[in-house]
Amino acid sequence: MSSKVSIIIPVYNIASYLEECLYSVQNQSYRDLEVIMINDGSTDGSEQILERFQKNDPRFRLFNQENRGLGYTRNRGISLSNGQYVFFLDGDDRLPKDAIQHLLSAIETHDADYAVGKVLRFHSERKYVPIRHLEFNLYTQKQVTTIEQNPELLQDSIACNKLWKKEFLIQNDLSFIEGKYYEDLFFTMRAAVLAKTVAVTNKVVYYWRVRTEEHNRSITQEQMKLENTLHRLSALKQNRQWLIDNRVSAKVVEQNDLKCLIDVLRLHAVKFALVDQTERKEWQENVLSFLQEIPRETAQQLAPKEKMLYDLILNYRFDDLEKISEVYMNIETSPVVEQEGHRFFVRVQDRTYDITADIKPIMTVEDFQKQDDDVILSGELVIPKASQKVNGYVYVARRGEGEKIDLGTIECKPKPGQDIYPCERQTFRLVCPIREISRLKTENVYDFYYRIDGDERVHRPSRVRLKSTAKHHFRVKAGLKIALFYRTDYGNLSLKFSSDIGIKRTIKKLVSFFKF
Repeated sequence: MSSKVSIIIPVYNIASYLEECLYSVQNQSYRDLEVIMINDGSTDGSEQILERFQKNDPRFRLFNQENRGLGYTRNRGISLSNGQYVFFLDGDDRLPKDAIQHLLSAIETHDADYAVGKVLRFHSERKYVPIRHLEFNLYTQKQVTTIEQNPELLQDSIACNKLWKKEFLIQNDLSFIEGKYYEDLFFTMRAAVLAKTVAVTNKVVYYWRVRTEEHNRSITQEQMKLENTLHRLSALKQNRQWLIDNRVSAKVVEQNDLKCLIDVLRLHAVKFALVDQTERKEWQENVLSFLQEIPRETAQQLAPKEKMLYDLILNYRFDDLEKISEVYMNIETSPVVEQEGHRFFVRVQDRTYDITADIKPIMTVEDFQKQDDDVILSGELVIPKASQKVNGYVYVARRGEGEKIDLGTIECKPKPGQDIYPCERQTFRLVCPIREISRLKTENVYDFYYRIDGDERVHRPSRVRLKSTAKHHFRVKAGLKIALFYRTDYGNLSLKFSSDIGIKRTIKKLVSFFKF
């Protein structure tokens, strides 16, 4: 007898994304599902979409309510569920086809309290692993563990990439905070500490949408209201106090403290320039007070960017923080970053801040053209904050083995109409010599990278992307081989070689003829 999984989907005004989400549930390879759709007072047509799915698939159940918020809605979903396992899905996200199957297999094989897997953020152009998950090396291998063995699991406070044993939630009275932002922080932290066994799969189990409005300034300013920051601080304080009250081990507390610092600095302090002037004094007092509660030695583990933000706040340098924030949020109205060769600085009064390591180039191929013995790659190159020419190069690296081959000179031309940083956006043209490429080994995959010239410790390479509207595959003969340029599932540009079957057949026939 199979185990029933209850998928709980809160819905509030997400009609434009909802069908994609629900189809991803309907098409799951694991079929014994109960889909609890809770319409949280939507006014945009979401209800009609939900009704259609309920009508066409008996596994889908619709519940309507006045708007109560995400925490209340998820809690109601738990109480309505009949499955042995519970899964939370936000209605603007979606699931890979085998997501539930992978998680269920992991949780039942090890009789775990919950199972967790890999997340990919996605939008129309690409998919990528959340930066925090990369930094802490999360979900790269299958394992059975606990928070004591792997305290870095606390860095993932998402409720939606996990399959929960319902009995575990009920026995530990695990529920979401209602009426506040960040309702899942207390839930996921307590669950991680209380779980006797956590099953980890290295499979992708959740696609987390990057909504286009996330980069809209007005939306970000809404997120940076004082209430938003205070809710985050309140949730993090509650977590810290619970760990202390329950005498959880020092290494788990330290990891939670590190998470607290990263959350506040990366999600709030970096956006300081968007805090309303009337709320800044209270914002500063509350953030400063919270950071002072965390041992200073924990802050030494921060990455350089967050360590800089931390020091600015602890030293009351809020004018400097505002300028730095303008740069990171891309809202400066006049040049703030100074470029010296291939290095980038922000100077405020008597201080100079080197932000070179945070300059992440983005090269996007938009077109391929065959020209004699070459392939011409063209598109856009973005060097954030560049006010003068920056030299760089493209190379291919054999996947898994590191062999690199330089692909030649890049011709770049700044796009017109850039008032603040005139060389930030450029068109590029790269001549890719086929004869040189044909030396690469057949049946290997080669990934494209761009890197700014200079210190490799500072200028790290970035993957070259292939625009979604460009040709997703481009084949060309390279000697006795076929070179295939293609767009990966993550939206990047890669290259693979195969033997030219036509030429192989001709050679075979000639050999057979002369043998005869």
